[in-house]
Amino acid sequence: MIGLVIIFITLIILYLGVILFAGATFVKISLFALDKLAVFIASWYYTHHYFSVQFSSGYAIYFWDVLAAILAVIIYSILFQIIHKNFKVVGKILNLAISFFSSMTVYCILVHGFITNGKSYFLPLLNNSFMNQVVNYITISIISLVVWKRREDYLMEMKAE
Repeated sequence: MIGLVIIFITLIILYLGVILFAGATFVKISLFALDKLAVFIASWYYTHHYFSVQFSSGYAIYFWDVLAAILAVIIYSILFQIIHKNFKVVGKILNLAISFFSSMTVYCILVHGFITNGKSYFLPLLNNSFMNQVVNYITISIISLVVWKRREDYLMEMKAE
C-alpha cells in the first residue's frame, strides 16, 4: 500500500515537472523566436495565396509554402544579423522593439488565456484603469529589457564565432 502511494506521488511530481518544463520552454521560445515565427507565418500566408495555389496543385502547394517560409526566416535572420553588426545603434533599437513586441504578445496571451479567462489582456493590479495599464506596460517593459539583454548577449556570442 505504501509502495503505491509513493509511486502515485512520484508520478504526480513527474507530471507537474513535465508540464512546468513544457510551459517554460514554450514561453522561452515565444519570447526569443516570436519575430521569426511571425516572418514564417506571413511568408507562408502570402506564398500560399499569391503563388502556390496559382502555380501548383495537390500537396505541392504546401511544399512551396514551407520552402518559402523557411527561406524567408533564413533571409530575415541574416539581414537582422547584418543590421546588428554593421549599424550598431539601429540594430540595438530594432532588437529592443522586437523584444518589446514579443514580450507584450506573450504577456497578453498568457494573461488573457490563463489569468483573466478572456476578460482582459492586462493583469488587474489596480482599480484605476489608466494606471493599471501604465503598471502593466512597465511590467512588460521590464520583461522586454531582460529579453533584449539576452538577445544582445546571443548576438554578441554569434559575432564572436
